[in-house]
Amino acid sequence: MMSRLPKIFGFLLGAISALALVLALYLHTTWDGNRVRHELAQQVRERTARQIAMERAPKLAFRPLPTVVIEGFALGERDGPGIPLRIGRVEAGVALLPLLRGRIEIRTLRLLDLDATLVRNRADWSLSDVMRGARLESPWPFKLGLESFTLERARLRLRDDTLGHALTVERIHLSTGSLQAGAHGRIAGEGTLTEGPGAAAGGISFDIAYLLDAEGYDIEAANLGFRGDAWGATGLDCELTVRSGRGDHGNALALQGLALRAKGRVGTGSVTLNATGERLASQNEALALQTLKANLLITDGAERTEASFDTASIAPRTADFPGEPLHAAFRSQNGERQTSGQLTARIAYRPQRARVELEAIDARWRTAAKGTPDGRWIATVSGKASTTLLGGRVDLDLLARVDASEMRLNAAYEQSRDIPWLFSFDGARLDAPAAASALKLDGAGALLAPLARLHGTGQVRIGSLKLGPLHGTALSAQLDSGKGGVALTDLAVQAYGGRIEGGARYEPASGSLTLDNRLSGIDLDALRQALRRTWPLRGTLAGRWNLRGHGANWPEIARALDGDIQLSVAPAHWSGMALDDFLRAVRPALKDRSEARRPNVPREQQGFESLSARCTLVGGRAECGEFTGKAAWVRVGGSGTLQLTDGALDWLTRIAVQSAGPIPRDLVGLRGVTVPVRLRGPLARPTYSLDWQAAPPRPVPTRPKPGEAIPANETPAPASAAG
Repeated sequence: MMSRLPKIFGFLLGAISALALVLALYLHTTWDGNRVRHELAQQVRERTARQIAMERAPKLAFRPLPTVVIEGFALGERDGPGIPLRIGRVEAGVALLPLLRGRIEIRTLRLLDLDATLVRNRADWSLSDVMRGARLESPWPFKLGLESFTLERARLRLRDDTLGHALTVERIHLSTGSLQAGAHGRIAGEGTLTEGPGAAAGGISFDIAYLLDAEGYDIEAANLGFRGDAWGATGLDCELTVRSGRGDHGNALALQGLALRAKGRVGTGSVTLNATGERLASQNEALALQTLKANLLITDGAERTEASFDTASIAPRTADFPGEPLHAAFRSQNGERQTSGQLTARIAYRPQRARVELEAIDARWRTAAKGTPDGRWIATVSGKASTTLLGGRVDLDLLARVDASEMRLNAAYEQSRDIPWLFSFDGARLDAPAAASALKLDGAGALLAPLARLHGTGQVRIGSLKLGPLHGTALSAQLDSGKGGVALTDLAVQAYGGRIEGGARYEPASGSLTLDNRLSGIDLDALRQALRRTWPLRGTLAGRWNLRGHGANWPEIARALDGDIQLSVAPAHWSGMALDDFLRAVRPALKDRSEARRPNVPREQQGFESLSARCTLVGGRAECGEFTGKAAWVRVGGSGTLQLTDGALDWLTRIAVQSAGPIPRDLVGLRGVTVPVRLRGPLARPTYSLDWQAAPPRPVPTRPKPGEAIPANETPAPASAAG
């Protein structure tokens, strides 16, 4: 008996195999892929008004169960050209017995190389008509009862015009359990985020346990992970867990027990975030979040910053509910100083705009030495702000006050724009050095560091400005930021009785400064008083410069300045020497070219119709040429160097007495004489001396040879004091 069992099993197995082979041959010979393609195209067209295309007719394969294979599937747009959905290969496993009766019941679905683009405007998501068409009561020729669904190598792009952001996820791999009512299962997947709010990019993963029923679905547990970069943070490792949830077949969803944990790096420091929410509910575009709490820790060497945030709820704003109170606080310690702050506001959700709104913002900062009382508030911010859920759109309307400075910021961020930030700065007064000092920053340039991280453009208008050596009024400019720098173009500012125009760029990280400006009507005396400097020249300045330098403050920048300057002063007044008094003092030395030196005489003044020079700056040293000056009876010219840091002057000036003009009577004998003068010492009080080494040699008188007559139009050249 036992010896017969293998024979019986072998006979049954052979019979089953033969039957399967016969059924396979039958299905293969009776399969009509063109009919399937025609019926599918007709159903999609009737239900969605869209066209579909396939590279070839669907074919039937056995793997080992019957599988319908479609190569190169494409779905077209409703109202124009375009293909929002492509699938490289569709493999639909179908039930055998219904297939023998001529009906297709899909049990498994596997999509390879899917590429889909979904766009959401204020009305609806694109391709939502496909989902609605699939749920029409009229029967499909194909029955769907999925035991599993699989995506491989998929690419999905979501563009939400309402929220103002775009998400692109590539290399998606996803698998599910049974999707029939009453089934337990899991959805597990992973992908690569290549585009997201805040320049987010990295790997994502998700694992969701579910229970399906006729009314909807229960989420038994959910875990979402992200590893990458976003919003200026690098190396982020984020995990969002959900304890439970419930959703229906519409758009209602409620989640309980949300927890977010994230850690990463910001610059050279590390960041850790922990946040919890008791319940999140969404229905008909309305959103409500209950009991939100968050704690943030940033450490960077000896610097440590802690922040906390809590609110009872974020609920839809109504006429009777303007918003829930929100409280936040932070404390930062760096070496011997500590900074603290607080923020209060009303927070609510605006369903019509799909935005979280903050109103009645009151933020305050203060700083004090370590171990001392916190002291008074030194900076305040008030106003309002709003953001979409993922930060795709942000609007700010804020008023900041630091010390005596006051500035209003209006800014709008939209991820989908080529230049995401648009902003305007308007202020009655900005004293940048005082504000930086109050905030304990390293120089006024540090105020621009946050702005340099934003890719934006806008306008700036300031009534009264102090910024390093610049003291001006009525400043206006086009402002562009990003790539680590802040640039001003179309700059115009009233300063020192005149006007400065052109452009400037500053990079806070390196302290690099670039200036390209035109100057007109600048009162040198007003400039001297504002900068608290001393120099012997007064008058009205005009010209232009193109300069480059770097440093945290003006003295450091001045030591590193490079570039070109072309300036003129008209009229000009030089203190410390009068040309007629100087020539009288050195006149005895003009005949024999002997030494002569004269100190600075503060009471003496010399007026010029104009003075001009062209200078090249290298490492804070000005090397000037093409120096010219014009007075009533003299002309001056020459070249020299000037150190910008300490004002050390080394200058050669040639004084040419004119042959005509109102020459002082006792100097008439010097008509046509050129006198070389060296100016050395500090710019405020240089010493003047004759420099015969810089003078050309005396001309040799021309004498006729014996018996040779002198031409009538030539005379022997007389010797001059300077040749």
